[in-house]
Amino acid sequence: MKKTILLSIIAIFAFTNINAQEETSSQGFKGVWWGLGQLEYSNYEGNEGTDTSSFTILPVVGTFISPTITVGLGAGYTSTTVGDDDAVGAFIVMPLVRKYWGITDKFFLFAQGDTPITIGEDSKSYGFNVRPGIDYFIGGSFTIEATFGQFGYKITDPDIGDSTGTTSLGFNMMNVNFGLKYLF
Repeated sequence: MKKTILLSIIAIFAFTNINAQEETSSQGFKGVWWGLGQLEYSNYEGNEGTDTSSFTILPVVGTFISPTITVGLGAGYTSTTVGDDDAVGAFIVMPLVRKYWGITDKFFLFAQGDTPITIGEDSKSYGFNVRPGIDYFIGGSFTIEATFGQFGYKITDPDIGDSTGTTSLGFNMMNVNFGLKYLF
């Protein structure tokens, strides 16, 4: 379903004539600031007592330090509920860097490297990820972006018990994160 929605969105924007913000300077986007809002909700219905739902909000701000490289910082909150247990919340801080490649004046590919740090009541985690993505100008200073999967490693260190490591290796078209970005 997500794959169909993604392909529909790409097709609509590819065949329309929406004017993107054009940079006439040889400096490209260097010095341009941006803000991004990401909102995620998931719900998994499992066996008795294993229903899991999670909610994450992660606003991010950044600036282009060169025509095609940007650095940013996200700070947000996530909450997960398993079965009938109380929700477990955590704060997220995520520094990131992105490299963009222009396909057209409106369509860009990017690779994002980030190091999320999550601090909860009973545990903390940290790691690193590389995420591939696309960014498309929908008009003026607004873009829609999407990331597809991640390649990374995360260490979770609970207050009680041993720490665990998780490896993520995947380019998953069924796990797409969308965001709306504004350049200012």
